[in-house]
Amino acid sequence: MGDFLIAYGSQTGQAETIAKSVKEKSELIGLAPRLFTLDENEKKFNLNEEKLCVIIVSSTGDGDAPDNAARFVRRINRRTLPEDFLKSLEFVVLGLGDSNYSSYQLIPRKIDKQLANLGAKRLFEYGEADDQVGLELVVEPWIDRLFKTLGAKFEIAAERMNAITESPNIKLNQVKSEEEKKALLEKRLHDEESDDEGKGGVQGVEMLIPQHFDYPEISLLKGSATLSADENLRVPIAPQPFIVSSVSHKKLPVALKLEWQNACKMPGVVTKPFEVLVVAAGFVTDPFSKKIKTKRMITVDFGDHAPSLQYEPGDAIYFCVPNPAAEVNFILKRCGVLSIADQQCELSIDPKTEKINAQIPGHVHKTTTLRHMFTTCLDIRRSPGRPLIRVLAESTTDPSEKRRLLELCSAQGMKDFTDFVRTPGVSLADMLFAFPNVKPPVDRLIELLPRLIPRPYSMSSYENRRARLIYSEMEFSATDGRRHPRKGLATDWLNSLKIGDTVEVLGKEPARFRLPPLGMPKNSAGALSLLMIGPGTGVSVFLSFLHFLRKLKIDSPADFKEDVPRILFFGCRDATVDSIYMNELEQFLAEGILSDLIVCESEQKGERVQDGLRKHLEKVRPFLEPSENAKIFICGDAKGMSKDVWQCFADIVAGDREIADLDAKKKLMDLKKTDQYIEDVWG
Repeated sequence: MGDFLIAYGSQTGQAETIAKSVKEKSELIGLAPRLFTLDENEKKFNLNEEKLCVIIVSSTGDGDAPDNAARFVRRINRRTLPEDFLKSLEFVVLGLGDSNYSSYQLIPRKIDKQLANLGAKRLFEYGEADDQVGLELVVEPWIDRLFKTLGAKFEIAAERMNAITESPNIKLNQVKSEEEKKALLEKRLHDEESDDEGKGGVQGVEMLIPQHFDYPEISLLKGSATLSADENLRVPIAPQPFIVSSVSHKKLPVALKLEWQNACKMPGVVTKPFEVLVVAAGFVTDPFSKKIKTKRMITVDFGDHAPSLQYEPGDAIYFCVPNPAAEVNFILKRCGVLSIADQQCELSIDPKTEKINAQIPGHVHKTTTLRHMFTTCLDIRRSPGRPLIRVLAESTTDPSEKRRLLELCSAQGMKDFTDFVRTPGVSLADMLFAFPNVKPPVDRLIELLPRLIPRPYSMSSYENRRARLIYSEMEFSATDGRRHPRKGLATDWLNSLKIGDTVEVLGKEPARFRLPPLGMPKNSAGALSLLMIGPGTGVSVFLSFLHFLRKLKIDSPADFKEDVPRILFFGCRDATVDSIYMNELEQFLAEGILSDLIVCESEQKGERVQDGLRKHLEKVRPFLEPSENAKIFICGDAKGMSKDVWQCFADIVAGDREIADLDAKKKLMDLKKTDQYIEDVWG
């Protein structure tokens, strides 16, 4: 009774996390779901034999399916499938995406539409969660509706349904007067001042130290009067504990080599971790300029791994980025385990757990150290999710802290969670600074912290042995609840690297954004018309394109067509301070590798790349006609640039053909479907 399928497609782990949460909640109310990736269709399950399927799937930035769902998408779109192929199936789809991208929700929508085309019936309408405004705003109500539907379908008693939601009359230090407000604030400040971790804490140990922050009246620490007075918070049940860690007095044996993240598979990764040598590092823009984000470069040597890697222009590699030592130390200290963090630790499943099919996360070693786990396996920088906040609420001795943490993870507190936790990017450390009496059990963090995902960087050179990578520094000030100024996790680490250092990297599966495009012969790139658009560090990947084309011209001149347009629109603020490798670009122009180099300076000339496109319509128009021998490549920021360029092209098509904006965008979408219009953009 209660058997059904949960299938997910996940690139970064968010869809997988939601799918696992749905499975766990289903088991709590007595159902028996099976959980698989979508690509396990026809291997572990057959969708046409299923009665009920819940699908949770994301769409990558360039509109591709996640790596563990791509095969599924191809299989359900076979033209040979009969129209009633899935006539026995009921389904519902939750799509995850980011509206920064023009391909927003492309894959989830395609799956939802195709399943219906094959005769399947929707349980209820498709859900679209937008990471730009907060996935939780759609995910939580969608899950609520799913369980109401499942409860009715499987005739689950109301008292059994209560197993997934607590509705207690929580009356913990409800603030009623200005005096009480002042007293609570003073107590919190006193707790923070007396918190030894907050002042450095342990002699000789690098420790994260917070900056003082005056929280506004309505903030992470305190909600509105209505929320504070609500006596019937709908709070999710705390996730079932299931891990037990046992730390011995021994050090981890030197001979025990811990492979990165326990050699656990990850979508998009095609090699095992291997070491590369840092052979160059430096600035590529003026580091003293106040106008721009600092941009840097790093060059690595693949050594003996070069022959097996064989990267192509447009490809990327993953860096295995660790968490900062000071942040790790602070969290371990707050958990009360810093003194034993370097001793051998054994993880096992608690024999008393009520969690069904409990398993140690695959990316965590069973024999390890706490420091190793928190440094290389667990993401401590990502904003805590509501299940983790629910556990933090159980880990404080202060009633007012517990009340506020319960509010943040309650149904009524969804807006506060979005405004004060997710949107400002508050980290676990920031939460612990804000709630100084929270001392979470380390085992609960191991269970609930997400996997630390390696960071991909596109290569900006084309050599067999070495790869140059360019990156822009990410910086976050100590505001909006963030208690210490910081750079991005990868930025801080990359900045610390010196010539002679060795670091671990992973090979990344080739994407559509490469030259020549997947499926085309290597030498065919010399005959392709190219329109390349790369503001800021987005230009870096095109440097690898141009290096490759130069090599092709030298090695196989007959394959390099001189009369083919190869146009690069490069956007910067001020070419005197942030023009990346301009000398190199001008040399490519002089050599005839580029036919046109169009520099758009937004600050000096008020010209963005989309303005440059409109200014050079005669060069742009041919690329907007369907062609097997022309490619539009766009690389850079998704939040503004890619959407603005997409709209710019739509305006050009609409004006030239005298059609509506929607029809113009359909024409552009046709170019995307045939891989004539290819993006590599990031949020």
